[in-house]
Amino acid sequence: MHTTHFIAHRLKKQIDEDADLLLRDSELGDNGPQSSLFESLKNSFNSRVSRKHGSFDDEVQPSILAKKLPDFLDDDKTFKALTVDFMQTLKQVIDDLNGELNAHFLFFIEEQDKLKVFYLFIVNQTELLTITEQLEIAPTYSIDTGSSVCGVKVNLNDWQERPKYHYLTLVPPKGNEIFSDALHDLSGFGNSIDRAKATKTFLENVEAFAKQVPEEKQKEYRETIIEYCEEQEAKDEAVNIETLSKNIEGIDCEAFVRQMLPHNPKQDEDEDEAELLIDKRSLRKYVKFSGRDRDLSITFSSFQLNDTIFYEPEDGTLLIRNLPKSLKKQLEAHLKMQ
Repeated sequence: MHTTHFIAHRLKKQIDEDADLLLRDSELGDNGPQSSLFESLKNSFNSRVSRKHGSFDDEVQPSILAKKLPDFLDDDKTFKALTVDFMQTLKQVIDDLNGELNAHFLFFIEEQDKLKVFYLFIVNQTELLTITEQLEIAPTYSIDTGSSVCGVKVNLNDWQERPKYHYLTLVPPKGNEIFSDALHDLSGFGNSIDRAKATKTFLENVEAFAKQVPEEKQKEYRETIIEYCEEQEAKDEAVNIETLSKNIEGIDCEAFVRQMLPHNPKQDEDEDEAELLIDKRSLRKYVKFSGRDRDLSITFSSFQLNDTIFYEPEDGTLLIRNLPKSLKKQLEAHLKMQ
C-alpha cells in the first residue's frame, strides 16, 4: 500500500483565548521522509492498546467525517477541502468548549488496488537540543511518534460495503478530556465492539478444539494461532477464522471452522462472525502467566504449564523443572558463597 494524499494543519488554543488555526494551502508530495513518517505513525497508532473499534453512530446527527468523506470519494470535494472542513469545525468546537490544544493534524489516504484507508494522526512536537555548525547548543524540534499519537482511521471500503461493520478506529488523546470528547464527536464514533469479550470466547473455542489435536501437536497448534493473531492485531486487522484454519497444519479445517463460528459473539446482525478483532491484553494473558509482589516476580509461558512447570492448588506451590541456564548459574554461585 502507498499514500496518495497527505496534508498537514495545526491548531493552537489556550484557555480563554480564540484558537489559532494554521491551514496548509496545498497537499504535500509523496517522498522518502514523508513515507517514513507515515509508517512510523501508523505503527504507533496500531500498537495502541487503547484503540477503539466501531462504526459511525447512525443514531445521532452525522459527523463531519461521515458527511464530507462521501464528497471526497465521489470527487465532489478535494482532499484538502475535506481536511479544511474538519479543522474549521474542530476550531469552532474547541472555542465553544474553551479547551486547550496545541497539535499538528496529519491527514493521509493510503491505497492499494481498490482498497482505500483514511487516516488522521494528531501529533505533538518534542523539543530537543542539537549542536549547530558553529558548535553552539541550540533547540530543535522533532515529531513525537511515540505514546502521544492519537487519531482516527476509516477503512473506506468496509464503510461502503458493510456499513454496520467495525471499519472505524479511534485512538483517544491522553490527558485532555475536552479534546477527547471533541474528537469522539467529530469522528462520529459509535457502536463500539467488545474486543475483550470476543477474544475470550475465541480463545475458549481454541482450547476446546485443542482436545481434537494430538498431544504432541498441541504446542505447535497454539503457537500458530497466537502468531497469526499477533500479526493481525499489529496491523489493526481482523482475524479471519477460515484463513486461520488454513495456516494450521495437521487439522481438519472444516471441523475447526465449525467449532469456532457458532460461538463467536456478533455485535449485530450485519457483522460477520467469521472475523473478530483481537484484544492484545486478553491475548497476552492467554500466552503468559505473571504475578509479582514486593520481593517476587514470576512470568512464564502458559504453554509450559504441566510441561516444565507444575501447579499444586492444594498448597499453592509451583514446581519448576529445567530452570533457565542464567538463573541456574546465579543460584549455584550464590550457594558457593554461603
